[in-house]
Amino acid sequence: MLAAAFLLLRRLPAVELPQGGREMLPSPDIKVFAGRAADQGARAETVPVEGRAFTTAQRLVLPQPPAHPWDAGARSQWNAPLAEGDVGLVVFEARALPLAGVKPADAAAAGSVYLEEVSPPDYPKAAQLNFKCGPQWQQFTLSFRSDRSIPQEKGALAFHLALKAQALELGPVRLLNYGSSIALKDLPRSAITYRGREAEAAWRKDALARIAQGRMAPLAVKVTDAAGQPVPGALVSVRQIRSAFGFGSAVTADWLTRPGADGDAYRKITEECFSRVVFENDLKMEAWETSLKNQDTSSFRWEQTLKSCQWLKERGIGIRGHYLSWAPWEPWSEALKAEPDKIKSRILTHLPKVVSAAGDRVIEWDAINHLAGWDKNIDEATGVAFYAEIMKAARAATSLPLWVNEDQVFRPGRQQEDYFQRIQQLIAAGQKPDGIGNQGHFDDSFLPAPMDVLANSDRFAALVPALQITEFDVLTNGDEPLEADYLRDMLIACYSHPAYTGFLTWGFWEGSHWKPAAALWRKDWSEKPSARVWRDLVNGQWATRAEGRTGAAGDYQVSAHLGTYGITVSAQGRTATLRTTLGKGSGPVSVTLR
Repeated sequence: MLAAAFLLLRRLPAVELPQGGREMLPSPDIKVFAGRAADQGARAETVPVEGRAFTTAQRLVLPQPPAHPWDAGARSQWNAPLAEGDVGLVVFEARALPLAGVKPADAAAAGSVYLEEVSPPDYPKAAQLNFKCGPQWQQFTLSFRSDRSIPQEKGALAFHLALKAQALELGPVRLLNYGSSIALKDLPRSAITYRGREAEAAWRKDALARIAQGRMAPLAVKVTDAAGQPVPGALVSVRQIRSAFGFGSAVTADWLTRPGADGDAYRKITEECFSRVVFENDLKMEAWETSLKNQDTSSFRWEQTLKSCQWLKERGIGIRGHYLSWAPWEPWSEALKAEPDKIKSRILTHLPKVVSAAGDRVIEWDAINHLAGWDKNIDEATGVAFYAEIMKAARAATSLPLWVNEDQVFRPGRQQEDYFQRIQQLIAAGQKPDGIGNQGHFDDSFLPAPMDVLANSDRFAALVPALQITEFDVLTNGDEPLEADYLRDMLIACYSHPAYTGFLTWGFWEGSHWKPAAALWRKDWSEKPSARVWRDLVNGQWATRAEGRTGAAGDYQVSAHLGTYGITVSAQGRTATLRTTLGKGSGPVSVTLR
């Protein structure tokens, strides 16, 4: 019976699957469940289907937004082991159904698919896949590479379908493991894209025009001799050293100070490609407290953080302070849930200590990370007004700019709206943040169009006219061209918007990245297409390098991107070099050849 079921699925014509994949699931018939979403009226059922290679499907209806993506979905365990690095496919059909008030043609649904280890409470993930479907049946062929091994009889394929209020039907499912017999890039995949990706997109032309207008200025050089007379025909070379815009990445003090070839490569890319960085964990409360012990066995040591700060300062690379407080529950705060004064005390005691210790080594602080948080935050115990207390205490501790930070700000829904409202509440309490951070973690189940990104940015900039992408990454299930194109368009969109001050990725190297598949550089330091996009824009088109000769009046001028520049002038066997900062309204740079 099982063999017959899989044979039926092999007749699906949409995508030709490579031979040699091992069937991992005991049956293709995975049942959906309403789970905790049933409290919001969700229901799950088996329904008949016509005109497909299967006769029944699983229907899940979620009339109200659930609390968690995992509250409803589908799940099947498997018995065979999964090795780290195994590649494979998840294959299924799905379609969206209209909820009340939605036209059938406008029905849309989405889900996330995980290969996970059945080890509660964390259920470690070996792969995350994503899909979106419309009203017509569509076959999905989702490719993956396992990020970790899963022991025998411990694996599960989990569909998280409670992403929003939606309705969908799911056909039979196959999980095929090809091991190392085929490269990930050679596996078939469902085509995924986003609006505004096309080469001649009008939004991109407009954005590039705004960049030329808003992110550039005349760099004028006036060359004279020792007597103050103009020097015509002098050769002038200008080279941007650091952008005024915060192009950067999360880094770790451990890797910035680590000896060896990998440490050297890590530092080389940091120096070449970034004008701003943020420590991924080193300045977070518990990591920072651990670092003060300077234990040789720990990856968090204050001495290496200080060494990293000095190295970055010598190269003119700014550091974001991340972070002074965290709104969602953590183990330490949840243990004090019944004693909110102790939660407040620990945060307000920690805050001035880390601010004082970091001093002017950082250029700004995330005062509150995940201000909107998830569905449960410390304000359950402390009250929402405590966030204004945090801002007030931070203002008393430092004159540096104070930011708030949150994820999923571009995705319509609770997190975006709660973030907007809580910023409004801070402003009303007299504690307006200096900037609004948008973490910017994306996957191919939701890639907002650049036009929508710009409109959303306008909305938040009306609250605080300083925005920043603080933790960008994008998962595309191995679709490297899609990953590169989306990075390109997000960089262009944000650099073109006058409110943005920076754009940071949450890591850049596969060997030190919370989501290795989203890294720009592979483990062997070879460049993915996304790394080439970064270099082409950040280190190429937007890092002005120019050369020319002065005119009769000793003048040379070029339109250049704002930032720090090195200027070299040569004439008649004499050479002068200097460094200058180009900003809007900067006057001519005077160079004297002696």
